Amino acid sequence: MVTMSIGGAMAPALMTMSLAPAEAAKRAQNLGTAETAATVFAAKYEGGTDIPPTVDGPCTSKAREETDNAYSVTCTYGTGKYVQSVMRAFRLAVPDKELDGTGGLGEREFQFEKPTRYSGHQCPIHDPWGVYGYNDQYYGPLNGACMPQPAWTQTNYQFSDPEAWLYDINNIKGWGDHPDY
Repeated sequence: MVTMSIGGAMAPALMTMSLAPAEAAKRAQNLGTAETAATVFAAKYEGGTDIPPTVDGPCTSKAREETDNAYSVTCTYGTGKYVQSVMRAFRLAVPDKELDGTGGLGEREFQFEKPTRYSGHQCPIHDPWGVYGYNDQYYGPLNGACMPQPAWTQTNYQFSDPEAWLYDINNIKGWGDHPDY
């Protein structure tokens, strides 16, 4: 008798426990479907020039605020308490000013190729651009090229002469196009 009353009192809890794995499996299935849709949508438009539609099946996309050519897509799948949503961000191709005919800056030729990344170190006085051996020796240990003297400060940059630059530092550190470039 005691066993039956305990069993009767526990029946609702046992029922909930028995349904939990099935509910979790349904949510996981819906999450997988939403994830797949978001990934395919982002991959379709990533790096391209086509503007994505705002609604495409279970997915909605919109432009990201304060960014150029960046979008996010949110895909939702399921109903009721089994709804799952996934958001992905992606970026369209950024056209090169000089290639798209919008009046980009003129072509300049420099004596050396621009480094792919800079370290937080300034170039030494004896090698003010780092191109005469300093970057060759310290590029790896410093995790990038040294910062040339005209780019040490915004004032140095603004008063430097682009004709004297050994490689292109125009708009370095986001300081805008040099006035004499």
